[in-house]
Amino acid sequence: MKKIYYIIIALFIVIGCTDQGDKITYDYSILNTSGKKVVLIPYIGGVKEVQNAITLQQNEKFNKKYIYYPPGAKGYNMSNLFSKTTIGSLTHVEIIFDGIKKVIYQECTATNQCFNQARNIFNPVFSDEQTEVYNITPEDFQNAQDCGGNCN
Repeated sequence: MKKIYYIIIALFIVIGCTDQGDKITYDYSILNTSGKKVVLIPYIGGVKEVQNAITLQQNEKFNKKYIYYPPGAKGYNMSNLFSKTTIGSLTHVEIIFDGIKKVIYQECTATNQCFNQARNIFNPVFSDEQTEVYNITPEDFQNAQDCGGNCN
């Protein structure tokens, strides 16, 4: 009788388990081809966090991979590259070029429609695939705001 009971339990376990699907690998990078050294500084709740900055020399790439295992919320975005920050609280990213020019991108919100800002790192076009590369270009440097040589 015990054998039948254990067989029934085993069948319930096997039949009751559903296929959760395959894992999804996200591979996100920031590549610097601007011709300048760049520093990307995250802002948490609007406050600059220099200690969590990412520095990239010319042609250097910062890369992060994330593997999603179902069930749960899937997805990844450029904000997740700043791992030392609290998820969901990254509000801005400042990109400084050789300490002489900078640009600050703000997170996409209901009041900041960054969808129209083609180079904004938060723009969903940089987070809609499993593999994404955000390339910081010479044009980004040219379009950045001059700091008078002191962007720090």
